[in-house]
Amino acid sequence: MQNFPSVFESIKDLNKSHIDGLLSLAGKFKGYAHDWQGLPIPFIKRPIIATSFLENSTRTKHSFAIAIKNLGATYIDFNADTSSLKKGESLEETLRTLHSQGVDLCIIRGNISNELSQFKGRAPIKIINGGDGTHQHPTQALLDLFTMIQIKMEISGKTIAIIGDTAHSRVGHSLLDLLPQYGAKIILCGPPECLPSAEEMSAYPNVTLSTDVDETIKQSDLLYLLRIQKERHSGKNVGYYETYPEDYGVSVERLRKHNKLIPVFHPGPANVGVEITRDLMDSPFYFGYEQVHNSIFMRMAIMQAVLQNADKNLGIQFAGRTIHDLI
Repeated sequence: MQNFPSVFESIKDLNKSHIDGLLSLAGKFKGYAHDWQGLPIPFIKRPIIATSFLENSTRTKHSFAIAIKNLGATYIDFNADTSSLKKGESLEETLRTLHSQGVDLCIIRGNISNELSQFKGRAPIKIINGGDGTHQHPTQALLDLFTMIQIKMEISGKTIAIIGDTAHSRVGHSLLDLLPQYGAKIILCGPPECLPSAEEMSAYPNVTLSTDVDETIKQSDLLYLLRIQKERHSGKNVGYYETYPEDYGVSVERLRKHNKLIPVFHPGPANVGVEITRDLMDSPFYFGYEQVHNSIFMRMAIMQAVLQNADKNLGIQFAGRTIHDLI
């Protein structure tokens, strides 16, 4: 893919051609899902890929680990808690060190929003954002789009409701940047404390805000449920949490009440009994496990696109240097 970024931080880093290319490549990888022996690995040398998760993760971290293995790359699980980051070393210096050791790509998750943007001018190493604070989770949004296409959903002209803590959701922000490019309209629904301001949404003409979950369901063609991120509310009142299952939780009964037998997505982790019921997760309407399954193929596609972008201007350029260069 031409001009694919070496630091993939945000959906805004990609153009429509990049996204279409990723969707196509992920589809090809999925075709090899039952016969990895036949997968054409295009790399001259075996890449070394590290994951560095400074926040806990199950789905994203293991999805990347499996995708790395499927690509035939060498996988390193970089443990920040036992690294020199704990001694005060900067993230940039750590990434330069990894690159100097031969690591080709690092997938990073952290709790600081926009932390990776500092590396876009001159990357210390190729980087994929695995989720940063409340900012972006671009690989999740891309695999969600891929899943919608895989289940034969027509996206253009459809209304997708994102229900839950949309103000603090990094995947929510990525979906806002991604889905309208494919003609979708979006409703952000949840308690007032969980919604972005109307001013923030003024830049998104295809997005509306709602606090009425039943009316939102009536208007929607797909529901995308999010958990309430109490840990990100910085001590604000979360009293609405006690009544959230009744006020905003989605169940099969609630869908049937409005005669809306539509797909339900969830990026995980799901708080069963809060934003979603067990009966819904066990029903034909729930596509969360398809999202997990498809995550492997989309993340393989993203990693291949980053690795093959031919960017040589990375890290510290020391190859071939001798002491005579100091004169």
